[in-house]
Amino acid sequence: MTAPMTSHVTLIAADAEALRAAARAAYPDECCGLLVGEGEAVVRVTEVVPTANVAENPRRAFAIDPQAQFDLLRQARASARRVVGHFHSHPDGPAQPSVHDLAMAFDPEALWLVLAASAEGVSAPRAFRRPEGEAFIEVPVKVVP
Repeated sequence: MTAPMTSHVTLIAADAEALRAAARAAYPDECCGLLVGEGEAVVRVTEVVPTANVAENPRRAFAIDPQAQFDLLRQARASARRVVGHFHSHPDGPAQPSVHDLAMAFDPEALWLVLAASAEGVSAPRAFRRPEGEAFIEVPVKVVP
C-alpha cells in the first residue's frame, strides 16, 4: 500500500527551537530523536522527543536508543498519539538526507527531519519522506507560533 503524499509538516516554533537546541547540544556529534504527531496529508508534529545517539560513531551517523523508541511506541499505543518520524542533525554537513540515511529509510510513512549543525549555528529543520523504492522527497515545513 502506498503512503498518502504529505503536502506539508506543521511544527510549532517552540518545537523547532527544541530541535535546534538538541543539535547545538550534541555538536560535533549528531543529535537524534523521535517525532510524535498526527495526520497523513498534513502531518502536525505535537511532540519532539530527543533520545541518546547510540551509534558506534555518533559524529558520522545516528542510531536512536532502541529502549527509548520501544518505550515511546508503547506509550503511544496506549493513547491517540503516534510516532510520525524522527530527527537528526548533520554536523558540518547539509540539512538533507545522506547516503547513509537513504540506506536506513525503510518506512515510507516516516518523516525524516534533518538539521545542519556547525560551530556557527544550526539551520531550520527540513523534512523528507522516502516513498517505497524511491529517492527522498522534500516536504515543506511550516513553523507556526
